[in-house]
Amino acid sequence: MSWKSHIVRKSLADVEPYRPGKPISEVQRELGLQSAIRLCSNENPWPLPEKVLEAVRASSEEICRYPDPASYRLKRAIAMKWGRSPSEVIVGAGTEGILYSLFQSIIDEGDEVAYAVPTYPMYGLAAAAAGAKRIEIRTEWDGGGSCIDRLADACGPRTKALVICNPNNPTGTIMNRADLTALANSLNGRETLLILDEAYAEYVEDPKFASGIDLFDQLGNVVMIRTFSKIYGLAALRVGYAIAPKPVVETYLKVRKVFEVNSIAQNAALAALSETAYIQEVRERTLAERERMSNALRDMGIHVQPTQTNFIILDFPNARTVFENLLMEGIIVRLGDDLGFPGHLRVTVGLPEENDLFLQGLGKVLKRIAGR
Repeated sequence: MSWKSHIVRKSLADVEPYRPGKPISEVQRELGLQSAIRLCSNENPWPLPEKVLEAVRASSEEICRYPDPASYRLKRAIAMKWGRSPSEVIVGAGTEGILYSLFQSIIDEGDEVAYAVPTYPMYGLAAAAAGAKRIEIRTEWDGGGSCIDRLADACGPRTKALVICNPNNPTGTIMNRADLTALANSLNGRETLLILDEAYAEYVEDPKFASGIDLFDQLGNVVMIRTFSKIYGLAALRVGYAIAPKPVVETYLKVRKVFEVNSIAQNAALAALSETAYIQEVRERTLAERERMSNALRDMGIHVQPTQTNFIILDFPNARTVFENLLMEGIIVRLGDDLGFPGHLRVTVGLPEENDLFLQGLGKVLKRIAGR
């Protein structure tokens, strides 16, 4: 065995790297297209408020300086928003950055991280990077007692954490308040941390949805993660936060990257937190566009699954063929295969003009496929 094969971690041999949505520049370069639209990464495409842009401009004048490693002002603002102590707040480089450091801070050799699938693939990658055994729990995300029992029963004495994406990516569904409470209570007795990724919570309409902050107030085994990458429109800046028990935060701070969240990201997020009118406007516009797109797709005879997010899920037995043909039209969506959800396409709700181009392009693609 050569030193190259000897030096890499054996436990990562079966780990597949994350496949992100294609950038516009890559599609244009590969296919020779003059233009393309990106509806694959669930971003907020609406223009940012001037206050946030001004914060970015002002911060850029100090890029020769290291950022505040404690994210002091942002952390205090987040704590105030949720009525928590700053000592219960984590600020990190998006959900991904927080999970990587969080798992490194709690995982001992032989420990497990469990998560329901299909879901965001980064949970498994972050767990593997920390050396945890990954427990994938297949569920239809339909809620109910059987679903909760299956999730809880999969957590054994070495399961340090169960991760639930709520609303779930890529299915767009939620775990309701009653089921979430039952699950949290069950895990509390098993000494397993319940980590709730609520990246899409601001888009939820269902009154049965409950945020992890409600459970955090009642139980001591809950971590709620939120991001500025979705409705706040700061995806490129990589900043998110978590509300977690103080012992978890204290241990997290021992391993996190010291200057992980740069000054521009901190100040933009701080400004974005106060833009409540903008957030409400983006929410309303997105939900209206989602409804318009869904109705148009149903009129085309396509099955559209219910969703509580800023994306829609389309059922296609020939999803890859449709995906590849859409790329030829300069329309980038997400292939369900990359998310453990084969037979589906995930489409971000974009600007009205982008959504129109998608609907027109999809109609053209389906006619082309049918005529073969």
